[in-house]
Amino acid sequence: MLASAMWQTQELLHGKNSSVAFPALLVSLASILVVYCHAVDTHGGDPTKTFLALIVVQMLPLVFLEMKILSCPDPVSMLSRFGTKVLLMHAGFLALRVCTWPLLEVGLGMCNLAGLLCVCAALHWGFCFRLTIASAYEHRDVGGLTLLALVAAVGTELLDFQNVHSMLESTIFAASSYVEILAFVPAVWMVHQTAKKSDVMEISAGASVESQSLCFFAFLVSFYVMEDVVSAFRVYGDEPLAAAGHVVHFLLLLDFACFLLAHIYNPEKIQGQLLRWLPVSGFV
Repeated sequence: MLASAMWQTQELLHGKNSSVAFPALLVSLASILVVYCHAVDTHGGDPTKTFLALIVVQMLPLVFLEMKILSCPDPVSMLSRFGTKVLLMHAGFLALRVCTWPLLEVGLGMCNLAGLLCVCAALHWGFCFRLTIASAYEHRDVGGLTLLALVAAVGTELLDFQNVHSMLESTIFAASSYVEILAFVPAVWMVHQTAKKSDVMEISAGASVESQSLCFFAFLVSFYVMEDVVSAFRVYGDEPLAAAGHVVHFLLLLDFACFLLAHIYNPEKIQGQLLRWLPVSGFV
């Protein structure tokens, strides 16, 4: 029942040919918000414009994933491979946020700590991730992107140097934002390479695709409900454009989740290609 509902929703938004018109529309709306904010910014340096521009940059990898993931020979195994890296990126910027707890408003620090614990739980129970030397080497690209974000944050703060006492905290806070923007880049790279090589990847050992997809999207959707939906309600009165940016970003994330889950649990394919992954009993 749920699989059929997700598939019908996916066909409604994307059509039978999995068109990316809907996510492209969302990115266009976010871009229009940036242009409008720039047009009404008479003094320059409006932080809302910068925020909206970063929202657009963060949305682009999701659109690319929707375009390319079905070109892979097995989208199910692709979720198994890039899911760990995406969750590790989220764990990275949430850990950095927790380090800057004093800079955040009351309540946000606790939300970030809760998010960090949840992503660690998703990694542990969904993807059977263990922090070892072997796993660190396997996911060295995540470490490289995090290091790149830290270097960029240091450069940004040096250009805008004001107070030496707050520079460390501001640098960590900026780095967390940059890591969040890059969170889906490992998935983009893996999907792009797999689509070119037409390689079939194996699912991660020790975990079923059901638990992986459940943990992955349960964390992402619940986290971005707090990150986008709740934040949109909080800032709507003072920053309606920022609230609109939050909503558009959440809609794209939700669309990505429904898009991928609909293809994983496509009732027309369960008896075919995906039978070896999904139990038939859950859909009869």
